[in-house]
Amino acid sequence: MKKIWLCMITILAVVSLSACSTSPKKDNSSSDKSFKESVSLQSESESESLSKSYSISESESIERQSASISIAKSESESKSIAESSASVADSISKSNELASSSQEAAIALERNSQDTETTTASDPNSRTVYVVNNGTTNVYWYSQTAIHPIPKNPVISMTEGEALAQGLHHSKTE
Repeated sequence: MKKIWLCMITILAVVSLSACSTSPKKDNSSSDKSFKESVSLQSESESESLSKSYSISESESIERQSASISIAKSESESKSIAESSASVADSISKSNELASSSQEAAIALERNSQDTETTTASDPNSRTVYVVNNGTTNVYWYSQTAIHPIPKNPVISMTEGEALAQGLHHSKTE
């Protein structure tokens, strides 16, 4: 767009100079006019060159800003990636801890069941049984993990002989 204006001004200057040179009368006013026009053309061309350099520096500034914004975005993305990988590592370590604690619980449960089996082999009435609802139900279980659904009321333990004396019977679901 600026080039078109510059070309038009140049053409206008050439036409006006040629008109001045072909006119039969040459007076000082016409030469003054042509001088003024050429000076105005020069000042316009200078202002256009200044505006071009200003637009170039403006575009360079915009490019620098966009580059710094993209760098900041990439830094924030890498920071969020580092944070997420740290949280994943924490989750993995927590799951490993839970797995080891669940393995320990399984080992303890196995030992309890082995103790129960040795006790039952020696005397069936001294085996520990579990009764839900503070002992108000009619059934008992040999293992607390076998009670389904999980009771909301307290589970009490007693010997099988005591449970039989109260009229309780072994659960059919165990």
